[in-house]
Amino acid sequence: MDQAFTMMVDLVENQNSKFSLLLSFLFINALAIVLSHYPIYTYYAANLNNSGDYTVWHKILPFNFWPLKKFPAFIYTTNKQSTYQPDNWANYLRYSIGILIHGVWIHFIINSFQPNLIFENFPLPVVKTIIYLLLLVPLIAYIYVKEKFTFYQRTTEKDGTPLTKETLEKNAKKLKVYYKRLGIGYFFVGFICLLLLIITIFIANFSPGGFVIMLLTSYAFMFNYVFFRILRTSSSKVKATLESPLLLPISLFIGIIRYFEKSENYLSLFNFNFIVSIVILVYSTIASIKGWGLTNGIPILLAFFYFYYFIIASLGKYFFVAKKLNLSATRRYKIIFGVFALLIVLVILSRVTNIETRTHELDLVENTKFPVNELQFWDSIQKKQNPTLFFIASHGGGLKANVWTLNVVNTLQKETQGKLLDNTLALSGASGGSLGLALYTGLYREDGLNFDKIQQKIDTLSRQNYTSIDLTFTFGVDSYRKIWPFNQKFRLRDRPYYAMRKYQNHIEDQTSNILYDTSFRDYWKQAFQKTGYFPSLIMNTASTKGSRGILWSVKPNDFNAIFPFAENLAELNGEKTLPFYQAVSTTNRFPVFSPAAKIPGYGHYIDAGAIDNSGLLGCLDLHNYLLRNATFLNEKKIAYIEIINSKSLYINYLVEKFKKENGIEHITKNEVETDNIVADLQTGLNLDKIPGYLSDYLANWETSQPDKIQYFQLFMPHKVSVSDVEGYLNGEIADESVKEKLSHFLAAENNEILTLTEKPDKTFFEPWEFYEPTLSRHLSKSSLAYVKAILEHPMLRKQFAEITALINP
Repeated sequence: MDQAFTMMVDLVENQNSKFSLLLSFLFINALAIVLSHYPIYTYYAANLNNSGDYTVWHKILPFNFWPLKKFPAFIYTTNKQSTYQPDNWANYLRYSIGILIHGVWIHFIINSFQPNLIFENFPLPVVKTIIYLLLLVPLIAYIYVKEKFTFYQRTTEKDGTPLTKETLEKNAKKLKVYYKRLGIGYFFVGFICLLLLIITIFIANFSPGGFVIMLLTSYAFMFNYVFFRILRTSSSKVKATLESPLLLPISLFIGIIRYFEKSENYLSLFNFNFIVSIVILVYSTIASIKGWGLTNGIPILLAFFYFYYFIIASLGKYFFVAKKLNLSATRRYKIIFGVFALLIVLVILSRVTNIETRTHELDLVENTKFPVNELQFWDSIQKKQNPTLFFIASHGGGLKANVWTLNVVNTLQKETQGKLLDNTLALSGASGGSLGLALYTGLYREDGLNFDKIQQKIDTLSRQNYTSIDLTFTFGVDSYRKIWPFNQKFRLRDRPYYAMRKYQNHIEDQTSNILYDTSFRDYWKQAFQKTGYFPSLIMNTASTKGSRGILWSVKPNDFNAIFPFAENLAELNGEKTLPFYQAVSTTNRFPVFSPAAKIPGYGHYIDAGAIDNSGLLGCLDLHNYLLRNATFLNEKKIAYIEIINSKSLYINYLVEKFKKENGIEHITKNEVETDNIVADLQTGLNLDKIPGYLSDYLANWETSQPDKIQYFQLFMPHKVSVSDVEGYLNGEIADESVKEKLSHFLAAENNEILTLTEKPDKTFFEPWEFYEPTLSRHLSKSSLAYVKAILEHPMLRKQFAEITALINP
């Protein structure tokens, strides 16, 4: 997901994330070492490839302090009498895992900076090609050095003939010189790594220069990994060659590496990193629950990787070592694997038995006894003097959609002096867009028409880190709470609960540990009564049964007459309903990262984007219901405002605009061949099917009855390249003349954005102030700046003026 790119940008540009950046580099190096180390332990312990007699295993107690002095470690030494010959190429494959970890990290950095670099005078394609080729150099260097070692250490020729004494002495001298050179080389590589890391943490920023510094630091650590792997087990021999006083700093440096020459000390490094990962994960869990500050999501994710891999690798190694040393009858062995077996049994029991899971169950509260009913609401509408009434719908798209919706609505409110919402019939959205409309309801309830104060709170809400809560609970507590008996309803809540609590507290200037139990309709009613009117609120969610789940803030006379094939979640059995913020959470549950909401007695509900990712369907339902009463709307014009944050939909808009301006009916492409299963998945997972239909439906309606319907699509403009269009079309544009015209067209469109978001003649190290928001739950400072700046886009300003004219005719 592009969310990861935003987290990387935040690591670099946010001063408060510098510690997270340091942790990220430390964990990348820790993962590279541990992932490339443990395979050999399991290999020898499991006697793979008849290697069992090559090693002699020992139980040691590496720690002399409580409580760790009770914990043994198992190491091996080589058996000099063994005839087994280790294969260098097996080691190369194993060590390439560590190089791959560093390579993925570099690839991640490139993709995070790329959206801004491609619109700079930066030779990105050439730089990428060079970088990816250079990623092979550390592995090649390692293979070369290792082969050199093997050559100098050999005692026989290839045909088995013993080497002469003279040759052995000559090779020994060459090997000593080689050790010395490598020791000196490692010292300088280590110094460069430390220097570049300090520069990265304290100086590097979100700029072309910062990009280069990040790459250089990451690339230097690849060589640090290679040198450490080569010299760790030979550090005593290297140190012995550094006898000159001039080489004292290098000798001291190698002395530090020499500490890890002993296997027990090397394993202690892995244990230390494991403890660090535990500290990070425990703190993140407690901080999520208590509402404290959280680190960036990247070190949390890396800590989870390390935590789980270390456990799996250690258990695998211990299992085979225990078999070799006949430890399977010991109490420690029985406890460890007894607990592991019990966990497996509980997982199976939780899956195959009919035990109710209440991990993600929502609370129920008493429904309001005095709701705003349908008749009251229609009466308040009919009193409106403005000839145009509005419906506002907002697309899903994570925090990006949420922030875009809040800023667009507040901007229009400010420019119309609050008249927009005063003349709006309903607000309806999906996922992040739905959340944005619900949060604006809360902001209006608290601050009414104080748009500046509302904007301050929007800015505060936008800066919050919701990704780290998701990651912490997704791979941590929420996963364990699916296992019986922890899957019942305890005081600990799930991740959507804590995210919604963060929203609630910032909106209401509170520091509460709980979500309030004000019912959905009562909460909206308080907003409705704030200034005498507020649009009805339609919260959309999707039932696992295929139907829609809808919470409408107005009590209807006949719910099914308004919303077909939907369940009325605002009125549950026994005069119960959902609290406001928990009700809102049902609409904002992105698949995988957010769990389905369980409503007792009704079932499970997921993100509304699964049915309609635009929110338009709820508005159309209500509009069609009103049209059945010929006198109700009283010849008023209806204007739809659709708030869209999707880049793919904006690309579609630009493609259609380009075709219309150039008289092109169809853009011929050389399509990318797609496998059947992939094609099925792409079609099934595309969330724009119903929104696309509804968009064309409204556009056609507007064309046929312009005096009755007006339709506004408020896109978030994005910078778009020809490759973006070809990616959207899933094929390369076949006609070169069309491709050239498209390139000029996109350049003009992009220039309107660049004029707003980047100043000319920016220096190499001057940071970018703007970064296009991605589908995520944590936006960087530059992404939030982009949202603010893009509101001044000419296309949006024109539409804002037209909307204002409809309100003030």
